[in-house]
Amino acid sequence: MTSANIRAGKKRARAHQNARIWRRGPIPTPAGSGEHDYGYFGPGSQVWRVVLHPAVTAFLAPVTALLELPHIPLQAVIHDHDPLAVAGRRSRSMSPLMAVRRAQRTVGVPVPIILGDRETADRVAAHLRRYHAPMTGTIPGTDQPYAAQGPELVLFAHVTIMQAALLVYENAAFEGLRRPHRLTPRDRDQFWLEAKQFGVLMGANPEEVPTTCRAVAEYYAGIADTYGVIDGFGPDLVVGPFLAMLRGLTPAHLPELAPLALAGAVTPQLIAMLPRPARRNLGVPAVLDPLLDLSLRLTRPAARVFTVRPFADALERRITGPDAMDLVAHARRLRTTAA
Repeated sequence: MTSANIRAGKKRARAHQNARIWRRGPIPTPAGSGEHDYGYFGPGSQVWRVVLHPAVTAFLAPVTALLELPHIPLQAVIHDHDPLAVAGRRSRSMSPLMAVRRAQRTVGVPVPIILGDRETADRVAAHLRRYHAPMTGTIPGTDQPYAAQGPELVLFAHVTIMQAALLVYENAAFEGLRRPHRLTPRDRDQFWLEAKQFGVLMGANPEEVPTTCRAVAEYYAGIADTYGVIDGFGPDLVVGPFLAMLRGLTPAHLPELAPLALAGAVTPQLIAMLPRPARRNLGVPAVLDPLLDLSLRLTRPAARVFTVRPFADALERRITGPDAMDLVAHARRLRTTAA
């Protein structure tokens, strides 16, 4: 065997090992590979229009986190079951790559549900339902139970994930020379109607999933009393993990931390993407709203970098992995053909 063959074999082995970060089960089959099987969404859907933009890939996880972090039941799930939070409490030092892997799984693992064929979507959704089912317990400092796979938390996760995608798209998605813009009311409602299937696949009650912008607003109004801070929030979910990762940081980690560093650098702009009630949930005072809005307007032109395909592809691949990138490339070709 030649040295070139050996190097090629090692490269394939590394690629397979890296794919395991995201892959759950067999290699996903792209939507549109089989006859008339475009998955649950397809090239003409508003969902594909939104999620296929590289800016959404880059910022979906941090914006979702901003929407979800103030939610008391979800804090309890993270406190008791999230590997990053648990390790941060139990270990004095841990690799910061745990945070990277957490973000990668959050974005990359569900991609086949949206961009895969129906069999792939069903299989990955079933895996995620099984994974979350054991995550039960009691909210710290209360006698109130929680269940990650319960209908309330599944619905909350669905709405926040989809809202995060829409917010990033409308605030950071340059399309050629066209600036980011708000979808028309009709297209926004169509997005929520289509997105319902994602929530159903994840285990939400179909009758409770909002399918219009008005229904989404009513949903948030109905859960206003579920926001706050659990006992131990600061030391257990913020300070402990941060200090443990800081102690475990080495120069070798720096290249892989690039996506998290990018999100951290633009946190004020990401907060500015949020509706004002979501900012209040985070504890951001209303007096800062004008400054946040101005910072987003002034820095928005920098989001044009996501129209530079080599940069966008490299960042997307690092966040979502090779399987998702294959699905994305196939879906983009289908949208181009359908246009």
